[in-house]
Amino acid sequence: MAVEVTQKEEVLKAIELFILQRDKRSKDRASWTICQEGSWTLTQLHIVSLIRRYPSVSNNAFLSKELGLSKPAITKAVGLLLKKGMIDSAKKEDDQKAVYYSLTEAGERLAHIHDELHLKAQERYSQLLSSFSGDELGVILRFISEWTKQMEEENWKV
Repeated sequence: MAVEVTQKEEVLKAIELFILQRDKRSKDRASWTICQEGSWTLTQLHIVSLIRRYPSVSNNAFLSKELGLSKPAITKAVGLLLKKGMIDSAKKEDDQKAVYYSLTEAGERLAHIHDELHLKAQERYSQLLSSFSGDELGVILRFISEWTKQMEEENWKV
């Protein structure tokens, strides 16, 4: 039993360290992005990336569905992107209800920076994950899924 507790304590300590390192790296990356293009939230960066990949269907409903965020949250994030000249908005002739978004030249640069950073992160994660067996990956997946579920449930309570 003592071994289990010690192992759990080690895992908890590892999670704490992971979160601290991730926060530090996020701040470092955020500082770099701020210096390059301005101050942006992760949601805004994901929005410009989605608009870049799916220009013909990028409206609030699409962005909300793809990012798993509420339409008001999308509206708020998009508002700042519009204000800072990263995206333009327009209605389609065949759909006068929905507003669709496109990237400006500055928005294209921002999306490119985000996509490059995202690709590098995916490559690092893939390399790391290749050092685990299938069974170990299953445990990691189960842990992350349960953790995510718990966070979502806690967000609903707040």
